[in-house]
Amino acid sequence: MVLFTFLLSLLPLFVSLASGQTAQPPVGWPKFTYQGVAIDPAKLRYNPTNEVIFPSVFHAGKYLSKPLGQWYLYYAPHDDPGGISLAYASSLDGPWTEYAKNPLIKNVVPNKYSVPHVSSPDAVWNPYVVGKDNGKVMLYFHGDNGQTRWAYSEDGVNFKYGGLSITNKMGGSRVTESSYARVFPHPDKTQTKYRWAMFYMGNEIDNIRRIRLAESFDGKTWTVSPNYVVAPGPEEGKNVSGADLWEWNGQLYVIYHASSGKIYARTIDPTLRNVGALPIVLHQSSGVGADVGRCAAPQVVTNGTSTYLYYESGARLSADIAFAKMTGVTSPVNIPVIPKTVSKTVSQTVSKTVSQTVSQTMSKTVSQTMSKTVSKTVTF
Repeated sequence: MVLFTFLLSLLPLFVSLASGQTAQPPVGWPKFTYQGVAIDPAKLRYNPTNEVIFPSVFHAGKYLSKPLGQWYLYYAPHDDPGGISLAYASSLDGPWTEYAKNPLIKNVVPNKYSVPHVSSPDAVWNPYVVGKDNGKVMLYFHGDNGQTRWAYSEDGVNFKYGGLSITNKMGGSRVTESSYARVFPHPDKTQTKYRWAMFYMGNEIDNIRRIRLAESFDGKTWTVSPNYVVAPGPEEGKNVSGADLWEWNGQLYVIYHASSGKIYARTIDPTLRNVGALPIVLHQSSGVGADVGRCAAPQVVTNGTSTYLYYESGARLSADIAFAKMTGVTSPVNIPVIPKTVSKTVSQTVSKTVSQTVSQTMSKTVSQTMSKTVSKTVTF
């Protein structure tokens, strides 16, 4: 009975090793608990398509002189015409108030561009946008799917169009889409060529979506790396997208979503070129309330001692913006210590099993070999 109990305790480990598709989370890995819906399309004044995607959380109170709230949440519908939109709140716990004059950025800007839709906003504070000024909110968005653009603003509300950041051509002749970008300060401080880095989704003629890397000195002009950051593996499915950079307990991670409907993390180094071989599951739907099905476009935000995960929740093109909060850490899978009382029994059992297996295998192999040899000789 003791032996049976011990072997049963190893079952989770064996299952994990057998799958071989995900890596075990490190000690102290955050456990996120669903808190609710932050942006419900049905309650919005500006709601052309009854869906919203790609949350971007910006700490307005840290950078802006007269913000509408401490926190800004940029989002957008994806289907035509899209439209970059804003909500604001005094706390990351919400509630979020829709800005009265959404959308901030439309799919048509006279004399600049006219596209079917604009979507997937990502906002950062850039102190180097125009000369030696006091900085600007830099907002990246796609429109249409083959181009990522940028705009800038002093107040995070009124934006001026800047230009193109990424085009399909920059990624190579096979690229058909260049969108869903996240921008962040470049973590490699050993180099001075680039201040900024970007993860974005690149689709190709094989219709497989991968995560790409671009780098920039000023946040306006970008250089695309020829190599993928993440290509989908057996666990993720056909596509990966919506990547961001996240640091946890001194380790950098690229976090992203996949066709599986889960949010993953892979270790990555400061050069953004050495990536972990297997993904770690960061979050998946809880089955509580609206938190069912697909989770996508993750962004982790830490404020003081609280850490939040904002993400796109629900089926693609019918999603809302949900958020979860870190409520603890996951329990790592540990290899149990073999009790002394069963150590000898386990050893004897394994030895006997191996001996029997080897004997049976050799006997079967010899028998089959002789049979084949005789058969071949007779036939010849």
